[in-house]
Amino acid sequence: MSSLLFTILLGFFLMLLIIVNIFVFISGPARKIEADNRKLFQQVVESYALTDAAFVNRHVHDRITYVAYVGSNKEKLIFYDTDGVVFLLIDTPARPQSLDDLLTSGLIGESDITYGYFKSPVFVIDTDDRLQYMDVFGKTVFFLKKGE
Repeated sequence: MSSLLFTILLGFFLMLLIIVNIFVFISGPARKIEADNRKLFQQVVESYALTDAAFVNRHVHDRITYVAYVGSNKEKLIFYDTDGVVFLLIDTPARPQSLDDLLTSGLIGESDITYGYFKSPVFVIDTDDRLQYMDVFGKTVFFLKKGE
């Protein structure tokens, strides 16, 4: 009976260690990045007196770039860096026809598309097997295979 109780206690202790490790080593860094993103976004909003701004995403290629909507109807996009300096303000681009074709064909989903910066503003198409950058006019496409 005592060995059964000891085995149950060891199993409980092992499960507790696994759960703690998941929270500390897996979700902990992700929460830290999200908190840093929010803090930097608030700094940009206050520094530039932005109204109706909404954080879109963080994009990493050659450098870390942050993207946010500005305006009540999301009519502008701002791009800023890790120092909170806005380096580009553009009108929110309409999706190019080639991107809409990819969506309607089912090759990509709505959640696979976001904004980024690759020498100029781009649509970032991030799927399981590829990373694709399409400039906001839909003319230039850069393919990057994941894992290479």
